[in-house]
Amino acid sequence: MSRVPIMAAVAILFAACWGCASANTVTLLTRQDVEGSIAQGQEENGSQTVCESETCYNVPMSFSVIETKFSTGPEIKVVEPAPDGEYRAPIKLIIDFIPRPGTQVDLKTFRLEYLKFVSVDITGRVAGYVGPTGVRVEKADLPPGDHKLRITLKDTAGGISQMVYLVKILK
Repeated sequence: MSRVPIMAAVAILFAACWGCASANTVTLLTRQDVEGSIAQGQEENGSQTVCESETCYNVPMSFSVIETKFSTGPEIKVVEPAPDGEYRAPIKLIIDFIPRPGTQVDLKTFRLEYLKFVSVDITGRVAGYVGPTGVRVEKADLPPGDHKLRITLKDTAGGISQMVYLVKILK
């Protein structure tokens, strides 16, 4: 049996699955995420270490707003939804990752969090929509309100980038 027909079948199956994933609505945030105080599996006093160049910071997980944008890693560009807009759910979520020259995006370090008193890690909800060039979700469902999302990403040279983004969803 020739390898070419098998490889063609795998390519067709992959393309079919990719198309199916983009047609489904992804629940990016639930009412429980928005209204609850502590997400399951998260500790109230937990922390994470964020490093920029040779300086590291211990950032509490309960610290709700980090406006600092670390920019030693890949560029993070939110394409949709556009800034300063108000939207009705579901929205299109398109985020581009642009690596620095001589590096590659380290997808294992991608993290998407919903920021409030205690941040909620929602990375797993978009995991099937993340690739080397970014995130592509055709239909992301969020409840009405203002939602701060933090995107964190590193590159293969250890550079880190972080962006806090506000999404306004109308009733």
